Amino acid sequence: MKKVEFRYLSQEDIMDLDIGWDKIIERIELAVSEQAKGTIENPPKRGIHTRDDTFIHEMPVHLQDADICGIKWVSGYPSNYKHGLPQILGLQIMNCPETGVPTAVMDCRWITAVRTAAATAVTAKFCAKKDVARIGIIGAGVQGKMHLEVLKKVLPGITECKVFDVKDNVLKDFAVRMPERANVSVFPQKSVEDTVADVDMIITCTQKLPRPIIPPGAMRPGMMGVGVEAGRAWPEELIHGCDKVITDDIEQTSSYATTGAFAGGIPEFYCQLGDLVNGKPGRETEDERIMVFNLGLAACDVSLGQLVTDVAEKKDIGTKLTLMERDF
Repeated sequence: MKKVEFRYLSQEDIMDLDIGWDKIIERIELAVSEQAKGTIENPPKRGIHTRDDTFIHEMPVHLQDADICGIKWVSGYPSNYKHGLPQILGLQIMNCPETGVPTAVMDCRWITAVRTAAATAVTAKFCAKKDVARIGIIGAGVQGKMHLEVLKKVLPGITECKVFDVKDNVLKDFAVRMPERANVSVFPQKSVEDTVADVDMIITCTQKLPRPIIPPGAMRPGMMGVGVEAGRAWPEELIHGCDKVITDDIEQTSSYATTGAFAGGIPEFYCQLGDLVNGKPGRETEDERIMVFNLGLAACDVSLGQLVTDVAEKKDIGTKLTLMERDF
């Protein structure tokens, strides 16, 4: 029997690959384009919930045109900070689409972090006004940081970021690290209301919330709002009162309504993110108010995971492990 090996990649191995935002965005656009065309096998997330407000999700996918397949097994535990652990943890397995053989097993925390923010950046390319200069971010953790960094790449006119977090240490860390990392002036705020006042874009990167926190009047004409937390931060007036609502997968996003997301019920979606990549108009007028709820597609994770696998192979980074080498 032929010996079977796979490559193991830790979070640090993946970070050492030094994959830039341009390549990340390309892989996200590839994935959402296939999703919108229907050329993927990507069932909605299934999961288990071992504690209140936690999840462990399975996310398998096959991108048929690109012929890429794999699965992500990811957990979200908001109280992990009490144990000195990150909220998001997990593994991703990449497979050969011809034989099903596992080709790589890798950390999925970095992939989760960058693909979530990159999906927002792709949406912003089509839906944000080009003169965005000041943004407001609620939630200064990993997603807050990643969003500021990548949005600066696609909207280079951003010069200021107002940011708020309920954890003072997290807010201070953002204020120290992000001005140099994103080349943006950062202004920590004392409340949500202060953060969303007089900005051109609002991004909520919070944990699961019991009720909306964004003021109904926060979205002026021409603004784009982004709810990374499945819309729980946003009031009914904005979810159902904006001109366009966009998501990465309508079926999956709609299923979140059963868990308390989206005040007032599921909104009427204008389109999916991949439709924009495939040519559907995004922003059509300067005054449109556009809401974005991208909840995360396995197609994006696996598309990016294949890039990670290919670059790691080329640079010979990671550890080769034996799965099997003799029959029984």
